[in-house]
Amino acid sequence: MEKDLDIVSVGHALIDLRFTVNRFASPDEEADILEQSTGPGGSAVNVALVASKLGGKAAIITKIGLDQFGRQIVEELVKSKVDISGLKVGFGATGFSVLMIDKEGNIVLYGYKGCAEKLDPDEIDEKVISRSKFVHIASLRPDTSLRAAVRAKELDASVSWDPGRRLSMAGLKALRGLLKFIDIVELNSRECANLTGINDPVACAKEINRVGPQTVIVKMGAKGLYALSDDFTGYVPAFHVDVVRDSTGSGDTFAAALLYKLSRGETLKESLIYAQAVAALKVTMLGANALPPLDEIEKFYKEHRKDVESGIQDKPPA
Repeated sequence: MEKDLDIVSVGHALIDLRFTVNRFASPDEEADILEQSTGPGGSAVNVALVASKLGGKAAIITKIGLDQFGRQIVEELVKSKVDISGLKVGFGATGFSVLMIDKEGNIVLYGYKGCAEKLDPDEIDEKVISRSKFVHIASLRPDTSLRAAVRAKELDASVSWDPGRRLSMAGLKALRGLLKFIDIVELNSRECANLTGINDPVACAKEINRVGPQTVIVKMGAKGLYALSDDFTGYVPAFHVDVVRDSTGSGDTFAAALLYKLSRGETLKESLIYAQAVAALKVTMLGANALPPLDEIEKFYKEHRKDVESGIQDKPPA
């Protein structure tokens, strides 16, 4: 079958209830809410929306409830031209997250997964997977993640995986069976340590690589990232931005930008630099999948990429 999709994201569809506060309240205290906003979120939704906004052809495999939150998610996906033929509707409520964001950009998060975590292995839409170049699986229960990864490999799609904090705590031994079917692992330094018990990103990446994934990317936030792959191995610094408003969804934004560029034939090195730029711009905006216009992204990327390229080296700075 023709690969007419760049990315299909598999995982959670949630509604984000965001509250900006001057400070976090302690127990039995009250703090003022400065700003409130609501919008679709969850890793699968974030990746699909960002990929589409960047110009890619994206689809989603997820599960929502038949309620107002579910309708809100569908409306945003359709408006952004995301293929929703793999979306399932179940009994029960659509999940949501409550995010409290202080003036420094720190986040307190409360999550209710709802129907999103009830996506069963037999609900993975193989027709959608067969049409996609990349399948990205994020923060989803292991049995459904495994089914998606196995079918993706059988249907000639590359598989990207972001475990998220909770699943990473299961450890490498428990997730070894899944990792054998993964091509690209994307995780932050804390998740890397959770998964392997190793704090050093270089040693951590090597440990994961031994299990099977060809490419391992360890994200270190404002410090940059370390990548281990046959195509490129080394440290890539982050793009600097003056204001951090909301870091929610920055990892999903990175994944979407990376896979979008890879799906268009760019090298891993070029794709990593571009993904760093898009993720940097995302944190300047409120909303898990918020992005500036494409022309602003391209301008920022072109103006600052040489600074980032000049900082590429074999290993992260000590």
